Amino acid sequence: MLSVAAAGLRARWTSLAGPLAALTLGVAVIATMALVLGAASDDPHRLPRRFAAAPAVVQADPNLRLRDRYGTPTAVPFAEQPALPAAVLAAFPGAALDRTFPARLPGGPSDQVGHGWSSAAFAPYTLTSGRAPARPGEIVTTAGGRPGQRVLVHAADRDGFYTVVGTARAPAGAAEVEHAVFFSDAEAARLSPPVDALVPAGHAAARRTAGLPGVRLLTGRDRALADPGALRDRADLASLTSFLGIAALLSTSVSLYVTASAFGLSVARRRRELALLRTLGATPLQVVRSVGVEAVLIGVAGSAAGCVLGLGGGPLLARWLARHAMAPSWFTVPRTTACAVPLTLAFAAGVAVAVLAVVAASVRAATIRPAEALRAADAERRGSGLPRRLLGLAALGFGAVLLLAVVTAAPDAVLDPKTDVELALLIVGGAVLLAPVLLPPLIRALTWPLTRGAGPGGLLARERVAAGSRQAAATVAPVMITLGLGLAVLGTTGTVQAAEDRGLHHQAAPADLVVLPSGAAGLPASLVARVRAVPGAAATAVTDTSVLAREPALTPFHLEAPAPVPFPAIAVDSPAVLGLRVRQGSLDGLNDATVALDRSWHKRVGQTVRLWLADGTPATLRITAVFDAEPGGPRLVLGPHRGGGAGPTRVYVRGDSTSLTAVKAALGPDHQAGAEATAVPAARWAGGVTDRQADQTRVGLLVMIGIAAAYGAIGAVTTAATAISGRRGELALLRRIGTTRRQAFAFVCQEYALLVAAGALTAAGAAGIVLAGVSLAA
Repeated sequence: MLSVAAAGLRARWTSLAGPLAALTLGVAVIATMALVLGAASDDPHRLPRRFAAAPAVVQADPNLRLRDRYGTPTAVPFAEQPALPAAVLAAFPGAALDRTFPARLPGGPSDQVGHGWSSAAFAPYTLTSGRAPARPGEIVTTAGGRPGQRVLVHAADRDGFYTVVGTARAPAGAAEVEHAVFFSDAEAARLSPPVDALVPAGHAAARRTAGLPGVRLLTGRDRALADPGALRDRADLASLTSFLGIAALLSTSVSLYVTASAFGLSVARRRRELALLRTLGATPLQVVRSVGVEAVLIGVAGSAAGCVLGLGGGPLLARWLARHAMAPSWFTVPRTTACAVPLTLAFAAGVAVAVLAVVAASVRAATIRPAEALRAADAERRGSGLPRRLLGLAALGFGAVLLLAVVTAAPDAVLDPKTDVELALLIVGGAVLLAPVLLPPLIRALTWPLTRGAGPGGLLARERVAAGSRQAAATVAPVMITLGLGLAVLGTTGTVQAAEDRGLHHQAAPADLVVLPSGAAGLPASLVARVRAVPGAAATAVTDTSVLAREPALTPFHLEAPAPVPFPAIAVDSPAVLGLRVRQGSLDGLNDATVALDRSWHKRVGQTVRLWLADGTPATLRITAVFDAEPGGPRLVLGPHRGGGAGPTRVYVRGDSTSLTAVKAALGPDHQAGAEATAVPAARWAGGVTDRQADQTRVGLLVMIGIAAAYGAIGAVTTAATAISGRRGELALLRRIGTTRRQAFAFVCQEYALLVAAGALTAAGAAGIVLAGVSLAA
């Protein structure tokens, strides 16, 4: 059987070139996405920097660890690194303590941070001039300031003047570690009492962490998890993983469907051959087995080639994502043994799709009775098979029901791109499965004007599609699925982005100015105080944060969520300039013991809610207000000291022209270089934020839609080439009855143009259903 299959492949290699190319590229897409997704989900593949010279690092566990209602252990990451408890510090006498807090010199880098001098040995930093700080008023810098110079330092939530007594540098090749300002250990403890990490004295002391709950010991490459920006990188990779999951779902769906269509079309073109085998006495099982062996050979060859292409495409995609700020700058796909699992999955998926597509198509031909074989060899049965119709109706119906449920019961779900992609896949996929039923009437409608005295082209195209609707559907399937998913994803993304824009504008609607920090560390408390002290100006300092809480139940019959999930929140020091539509209670009662929720929580004023703050601190807060939810806006509003360790993200300011001018003057002379903050009109700020979000969205869509569209275009060419290669006899017959070569070419082009038009209309209709539902929900 194997030798017969190999001989058949050698005889038909030209007709199999299209399906083989589709399979190779499809597996390459799957392998590329799987490799990048695996790298983003894996432990950091980089060497430690900040603690490169430390044998081990002890930190508080940055995850909320608990058991869900089924008893399964689960870990949910916090947004910020928790501080080490006092009990842990007492268990490590003599350990070197590390404190990290914002500390910026005027004109210095915006990402400067402060440490105690004992932390300098962890990298290690070395003095290049001067000496180490010994008294509270002394500092050592790595950027900005000269020995002997007295400078103003904005450290933590207070300002002070310090004398620069030395300068230091990081080890060679590690200059990108951070821009540090080193204080004496006592001064660092005064400025920032919490301890972020410690380096134990010896390996024996490090083993004591095994008996301490809520603590992790980092050694080897894992010390990179304690580097500055590690939590931010983890959050970026988590977002990238979510995005790549959506992109992989979309790209994989397109590639698998196009591959299956190409193989199904290739087998459908062999109906005469398979019918002849039935006439010669072959049983249906023998026919299916023969074709299945060929499919395995093609699948193995195409999948192996696709994995090789994916092994080269994974690092290229990773570098592209890092270059466009969608991943950390160091992100890459290391070619290690860890690549074996994604490549194996892609290889298995390619072989499985090839075999299933070929066997499913060959079963129909193999069930022809021998007496009918030759007669039925060139004409397929009208319509599509019952299983295909049932599957198409099920996908379309389930997608419509799910869309209706989202619109009516959970409109916030449309803000999740994964939900939008799943809806698009169901509805567009259902339309593609029903294409053999939908295309003939559309072709008749499109060709009706062409059958009224405009030549035989329209009539031939109409009858051709009517006689081979399944083959016509397979030919145009890549166009349908690519166009349908592209329209649905682009349209829903634009709709959701517009809704989020409205929410952002409403939040800042009462403000005239928005004060923004010049760096990433937030606004210093002293600057916020100066803005608030301006006569006639009302101000609200806002800190963006995130909390962990259990999802609210939609009805009393819903079970408790298995594990807490993150919710966007803001912490405000005053609700004076905050554009939220309050439905119950008042924001005036907001403090560190209370919280305001949007209406999706289904709670009332006076009730309590249990949550975990950004640094993992558990809190039970009383509800003081319930407000209308805005798409993309905060789900909770917290008190002024519940926003985490960073300073305020922005300050909304309202006032007359005189007070607004005074606010700008309080920020510094003419917003000079190195100024702590800038002030922009509220409308311009909201527009700038939404523009940045739109740019990031466009980059993400370029990956998702670009890969799917490129592959869909290639699939359309390969399926069209496969279909045309099987019509040589038909075209030769047209030539014998007097049709010129140009007329025959025109007939084929006209037929495919009509098919593409009908497929585009079908895909646009399916995408329109998705867009209509999302528009209603948003």
